[in-house]
Amino acid sequence: MVDGVAERTARESELLARAREGDFDAYEELQLALEPSVRRFVRRLIGASDLEDDLVQVVFIAFYQHMDRIDPPEHLRPYLYRMARNRCYDELRRQGRYRDVSLDDEAVEVRVSFVSADETPAPDDAVFWLLLQLEVREAMESLPELQRQALILYSEEGLSYAEIATAMNTSTGTVKSRIHHAKKTLRRLLRPETLQTLDEALRDDDSGTSEGEN
Repeated sequence: MVDGVAERTARESELLARAREGDFDAYEELQLALEPSVRRFVRRLIGASDLEDDLVQVVFIAFYQHMDRIDPPEHLRPYLYRMARNRCYDELRRQGRYRDVSLDDEAVEVRVSFVSADETPAPDDAVFWLLLQLEVREAMESLPELQRQALILYSEEGLSYAEIATAMNTSTGTVKSRIHHAKKTLRRLLRPETLQTLDEALRDDDSGTSEGEN
């Protein structure tokens, strides 16, 4: 997994270097590789919206115009997530929804479940994993916004603590703290059966947690 991420980062850095030199084919290949992740992140921040396409387009226009500013090139993905985050916030403010976004307040403690114990599909059933994903995502929606974003970037987009800090314009210690608290809250919200299945992914990294903003 780590090797795969390293290879991806190296390839994207190479394409970025070529795009900066005016190679438009390299830019198009780069955008094609990056757009699904940026689109997914935008959708997670604003929900299902007709504005999704417009926001993604705005992000990549800004990226094309300012790609010389990305330093080091390995920060490409965090840079794009940061631009996407800012554009989403601008849109939420325009709609008057930003004030409704809980940042680092307490999470809403509501246990979620899509099935009862006697209806749970077998673990080798595709429906089981679909319902599991829905349950986890529903629980994540109740997290304070900054914790939720940090966990999305960590668990869904595969960014490191340092990359998340760049994307969220904060310190690595704060990111570690947010993810730590997000995981602890998810443990309270998810069913024991779900936790048993996801234990490896949700294990708290106490050694990597530092005091800081939640």
